[in-house]
Amino acid sequence: MDISQYRKMFTEKSAEIFDIANAFEILHAEKLEGEVIFHVTDEKTSLLKKAGDMVVRENNGQTEIDIYTGGEKERDRWRKTGGRIASWMKSHCPESAALDCGPANRRELLVGLFLGAYEFSKYKEAKKEVSGPLSVVMDKADFDEVKIICDAQNMAREWAHEPASVINPWTLSDRARSFAMVYGLECTVIDDEQLKKMGAGAIVAVGQGSRTPSRMIILQYPGTKSGKPVVLVGKAITFDSGGLSLKTTQGMPTMKYDKSGAMAVLGILRAAAMLKLETPVTGVICAAENMPDGGAYRPDDIIRSLSGKTIEIRSTDAEGRLVLADGLTYAQQNLDPRCIIDYATLTGACVVALGGTRAGCICTDDAMFSGLFASGEKTQERIWRLPSDEDYFNALKSPDADLKNSSGGREAGACVAGMFLKTFINEGMPWAHLDIAGTAYNMDGSAYFVPGSTGFGVRLTIDWLKSLQ
Repeated sequence: MDISQYRKMFTEKSAEIFDIANAFEILHAEKLEGEVIFHVTDEKTSLLKKAGDMVVRENNGQTEIDIYTGGEKERDRWRKTGGRIASWMKSHCPESAALDCGPANRRELLVGLFLGAYEFSKYKEAKKEVSGPLSVVMDKADFDEVKIICDAQNMAREWAHEPASVINPWTLSDRARSFAMVYGLECTVIDDEQLKKMGAGAIVAVGQGSRTPSRMIILQYPGTKSGKPVVLVGKAITFDSGGLSLKTTQGMPTMKYDKSGAMAVLGILRAAAMLKLETPVTGVICAAENMPDGGAYRPDDIIRSLSGKTIEIRSTDAEGRLVLADGLTYAQQNLDPRCIIDYATLTGACVVALGGTRAGCICTDDAMFSGLFASGEKTQERIWRLPSDEDYFNALKSPDADLKNSSGGREAGACVAGMFLKTFINEGMPWAHLDIAGTAYNMDGSAYFVPGSTGFGVRLTIDWLKSLQ
């Protein structure tokens, strides 16, 4: 059964889970036709002085808009220009429009358009005026590829936006099964009882205070060429209250985004399958809800992870590293990875260190880091390498267990958390840890992101995967 046949089995509401609707359609076209014509220019004039400036003029009953990209030193100018056009479309709602790309990098202009056209409005009762389609004249193959990647990223954003009342470890498992059928993947869901029998005590502990206990979800894309898979491990804390180490009132809003790492993994798998990438890719989703109740795990508990290592709990709010520890171990024990990348909104310390500009990265392989770094610079999903000196592990030494899950201090928090994960990586295994705590969501929004989830990691990883072929 192909994708189109399977989708017919879904109700209209269910199909929307995968077909994320933007605020307006973006279509490929062979010629410029529309009520409004956008002309992109990088030529500064007396009226076009700074990036985003527009000049609107009427020409034989047609509205023409010149939009200035900014100078060549303006970083990310093509995507930002696309985002500004998307914002204008949402504000003015023309019946139809077309884009004359001018001197632009058409692919990156289109990225800004697709990402800028997205908005999360499914729960709003008031229906605002809807813009007509925007047509873009460019190479059809390039258009289709950019659309596939951006649709996948927008799905990751949509799912990250969903509250814990909609997505929890159980409902995420159900979505994953349907997702696998739609995109031709193999799906395995390991429930909490199976995880207990396996000895995956870390991920089980995190979810035992919730009415929806933990799940580990494995999704496999076979690639078009045989070989060892690139394994992507995603943190899916569907809501993080902090557990018994309860967060403050101010700290809990936005904690639905603590599943953003796993949502990026799902977006990557969708794009990889639709692009028919050569490289096999497997996703391991580590899903739990971190809640406090009488059965919740506690500070001072000692738990045994899937690796056999024992972990003393110092803070139940350092839960992401626990679920990832078992996910990383499972990947190495069962999936024979070519390499591993994990994605996690892991530490506030990384936000303090790098802000929302770059994700932190700890990596055991120089060539792997170089490739990821280059893809990050190319896609504007940028990373920065953090130190992984063994000295950082000293903060995790425990008198009663093999290690503890938190140092309890403020120093080098992102590095210490990364070193915790590194202890679960086998010698010689190429591994990169991406701490996306500062980049996974942006509550202020930006030139081509509305406030909320960004889907960080999808375009970065797809670009890197393509470079492996």
